[in-house]
Formats: sequence, structure tokens, C-alpha cells
Amino acid sequence: MSNEIDSLAGGARKVVIFNLWAHFTTYPLEYFARRVARIRQAVVALLKRAPETIVVIKSANTSSSKDMVGSDWLALQLDTILRVIFQGIDVSFIDVWQMTSCHYSTDNMHPNPLIIQNEINLLLSFICPP
Repeated sequence: MSNEIDSLAGGARKVVIFNLWAHFTTYPLEYFARRVARIRQAVVALLKRAPETIVVIKSANTSSSKDMVGSDWLALQLDTILRVIFQGIDVSFIDVWQMTSCHYSTDNMHPNPLIIQNEINLLLSFICPP
């Protein structure tokens, strides 16, 4: 992902959105932290090249996994690492953990359409504020 971000020109009316947790729940936390640190470097460089670029990071959400590997506990640890590493730079977080943990629908790594619509609405509030 960092290479992709490095290749972007960025600029006004450009939005970069990413989510970084689901496919890392089977990796050690240290590995994830190193990957996120490199992605942070790419985002910092992008914002230096084109400070008007909007960067949005979607938080982790709950899943149906009850095993330790891939569990909600581990997803929350990854989410915490992500937030700490991205502190202090101009990125926005779409925090969807509560949307999925408190919703009446069945827990699933891929949320149902109603939750996805709510996530999109929240995203649009960052991209096109009133």
C-alpha cells in the first residue's frame, strides 16, 4: 500500500481511503506496526506534496470470529496501533467499531448493507461537509 500511496499525485478534490486490519489478524502485532509505520511515511510524503489531499482511515469493525487468531480482541489491538501511529498528522478516522458491535445484525467481518450505508454516510461527512 505504501508504494501505491507514494505513486499518487494527490491534490484538491482527491481522497485517499484505506482500511488496514482484517488481513493482518493472523500476523504478529510487531509486523503490523512496521507495515503501518511505512504507510504513515507514505501518507506524510503525500500530504507534503499535496496538502489539500483528504486522507481517511476506516477503523476496524467487529467480526464473527471467536478464535484468538482473528478475534475482535486482536482486531481492536490492531486498530489501537493504527491510531497511535497516525497521531499528529492530518488524517481523519471513520470509527465504525461501535456501528458493528452494537448493531442488531449478525456479527460478520463484512458488515451488512445497512451498516455499510452508514459507513458511507459518515465518510461523505468528511469529504463533503455542509
